[in-house]
Amino acid sequence: MKVNYFFLFVLIASALLVSPNLIIQSIQAKSNNTDDPFSAESTGISRSKGIVPKSTSGTTSTGISSSKVIEPKSTSGTTTIDAVGDLDCSNGLHDQIKKDKPDHFIALGDLCYDPDLSEFQGTWNDINNGKEFACVIGNHDADEDGNPTIFKQSQQFCKDHWYLKVARGTTLLLGLDTNGDIHDQIVWGQNIVSDQTIMNGVKTVIFFSHKMAHSPPSHHHVESPTIELYEKIQSSIPKGIGIYEVAGHNHIMAESKNGHWFVSGAGGESHHQDSTTDSVWPFVNDKDYGYLQLQIDDNNGNIVSTHFYGLDGELIH
Repeated sequence: MKVNYFFLFVLIASALLVSPNLIIQSIQAKSNNTDDPFSAESTGISRSKGIVPKSTSGTTSTGISSSKVIEPKSTSGTTTIDAVGDLDCSNGLHDQIKKDKPDHFIALGDLCYDPDLSEFQGTWNDINNGKEFACVIGNHDADEDGNPTIFKQSQQFCKDHWYLKVARGTTLLLGLDTNGDIHDQIVWGQNIVSDQTIMNGVKTVIFFSHKMAHSPPSHHHVESPTIELYEKIQSSIPKGIGIYEVAGHNHIMAESKNGHWFVSGAGGESHHQDSTTDSVWPFVNDKDYGYLQLQIDDNNGNIVSTHFYGLDGELIH
């Protein structure tokens, strides 16, 4: 059989002309499918028990999943966290937080004072994408001053306790349920802050809860179980790491003189106007509604600024 070499030559030449475009298209397709660093798969956020990054190397000797650093969306070298509790879901706070576009928003319990979480979820679900939003359980979200329905919903939505690494892995956030099992959370928290894999690169630890371990003279006094919860976990944190506390419960804005303790409970519920300043708490505001904003340096985990803002975004402190 004779081979038509001319016809074969034409086929080969055509293939050579077409294949470069196919190769380029293939490369472009791969480039466009690059993993979103803030997708649920990339961040490894687990819904099973708190906000717990999945392990990239199995589990540690304590049985805690190893941490995968969650990169913030900020490109400015800082990570922004807005935090406030004791919420009124209809006073414009939600709109102001959206204008801020924080890297993370944390609701500090007492989530709209309803018999269930329907209004709270309806208001805040648009920023609850699994990586920027977190909440902790308050006494009005638990059996103490709530009901079994809202408590069950709160445990599912906010989780009993959680941790999250932010600011390029320099900062560890711990969310605690001060209405929950204190002993269980002490053991959990001590394991977290003692785990070398999780603590690798961490320079700052920030505690978030509803009830506070420190507070100025105010309507709600600090409770001994909360003090025990904080002190025992903090005693296991390696030396040299900065420790901060952010809570609600008292319907005020307050910052301690040492700049490490904050009460941000002025989210809209009626004020507790029996708070006073003292040498430890030089700033206390029981007149305005507003929220706390923390700015963290992504390079070293330092808290570079702490400010309270009003519902209109105006600086209060």
